[in-house]
Amino acid sequence: MRQSSKLEEGEIYAIPLFLSDEKSTKSFARNKFTDRGKEFVFCRIIEDRRGSGYLTEIFDLVGDLNESLEKIISSNRLFQPIAITGMAITTKRWRKVHVQENYDKERDSNYSDIKIVLQDGDDYSLWQNGKETEISETEAKNYERWQIWMPSQLEKRIIKELFGEVTS
Repeated sequence: MRQSSKLEEGEIYAIPLFLSDEKSTKSFARNKFTDRGKEFVFCRIIEDRRGSGYLTEIFDLVGDLNESLEKIISSNRLFQPIAITGMAITTKRWRKVHVQENYDKERDSNYSDIKIVLQDGDDYSLWQNGKETEISETEAKNYERWQIWMPSQLEKRIIKELFGEVTS
């Protein structure tokens, strides 16, 4: 029986910084990662966008699997929220480390302030708080673009943002 990749708002996952060269589809169900130290960053699920991925924020805290919820959620964002697939969760690549009880996407993640660019051919629109507004290509360059990030692709971006380098 295949395990569901349903993620819930407020779930916190540890993202390993040592698997970026592994295929995104590889299963890590047998790996515990308990022998690893401060080799993880953390993300929080903001919203399930259905077929458009999971809107997620990545924190700039580098830590181990035992980092406290408070320490994680009081960290800054590494970059603006992005969309991810559930693949890293179903393959056990990323591990759930906390669930933020009573999570409120507006209060805790400033949901109405999140801005992401959608592109359809040569047309651009700015998504904010569930609404889309047409913008120019020049304006679009000021915002995160909507794309669904695969695990290894996002891990490489995180490493580059944190350390200015990408493995492989």
